[in-house]
Amino acid sequence: MARVGAFRSTVVGPELGPVLHRSALTVVWFQAVLDVPSGKGTDHPLDSMRWEEPAQDHEL
Repeated sequence: MARVGAFRSTVVGPELGPVLHRSALTVVWFQAVLDVPSGKGTDHPLDSMRWEEPAQDHEL
């Protein structure tokens, strides 16, 4: 089963202002079960993903 997660947060780059900029990350992964990752007591690969590396900043 293919899953897609679209995540949004504050800016990653310290040189950008938090008022006019945000960061975004879209992640696609495959899993064998229908469970949605809850982030509570799971060993899901999303739990260990470092947001700062793959996320992209953009201007609003």
